[in-house]
Amino acid sequence: MAELKLTFDASAFDQASKALQRQLPYAGAQALNTVAFRIRGEARAVMGRVFVNPTRLTLNSVLVDKATKRTGIARVYIRDQATKGTAPSKYLAPAVFGSSRNEKRFERALRYAGLLPAGMYVVPGEGARLNRHGNITAGTYSKILSQVRASSDSMQNATGSRRSKAKRGITKGYFVGKIEGTWGVWQRVGYKRRRSVRPILIFVNKKPNYRKRFPFFKVAEGIAQRHLLPELGKAMDRALASARRR
Repeated sequence: MAELKLTFDASAFDQASKALQRQLPYAGAQALNTVAFRIRGEARAVMGRVFVNPTRLTLNSVLVDKATKRTGIARVYIRDQATKGTAPSKYLAPAVFGSSRNEKRFERALRYAGLLPAGMYVVPGEGARLNRHGNITAGTYSKILSQVRASSDSMQNATGSRRSKAKRGITKGYFVGKIEGTWGVWQRVGYKRRRSVRPILIFVNKKPNYRKRFPFFKVAEGIAQRHLLPELGKAMDRALASARRR
């Protein structure tokens, strides 16, 4: 009876398997880092589309902590610190999660000065001058706060005539007042008989809300699903080729 015996030499497979096991943590870290930096680049591109002239701080706010073969974790996150002003993680949170915005430092300062009633918030008025990023500058906020505080202090001992003039907007610079039923920060413009006021900041009862505009997690998850396995395969090929050359 003719007989054919088939044998399998597992030693070569065992060696290859051991090589795979040795190289997998390194290849995994390389693949994770490639995908993490791809996420950062796409997140920055999305910011440029959904925000009006985003600042450099905003565009550079997505950071990467690289994976190593020991940790096996790459972290992509929004910067939670800033040398000046509010950290990007805080002011971008409403655009990411679609929540109501946090109270601004300017609002807290107005409340502390007794100029912004409890439960009211500040939004830009029609007369506000915005920078190319669509915001009122920090310098303007500082100037407003300085002048409205001084105006408020000077009115404490003012005569009835001066108080009446303040209500009608006849004061220098910025002031807090109610004009035609609207509370806010106003600016006196014009001279002599051509005096008028324009609304710089309006006080509103409803806390301002932001819709989801920056789909940070959706972008990250989509890129990870599409690219992680292919990048792992590429990294593994490179790692094995490098190991064979040694």
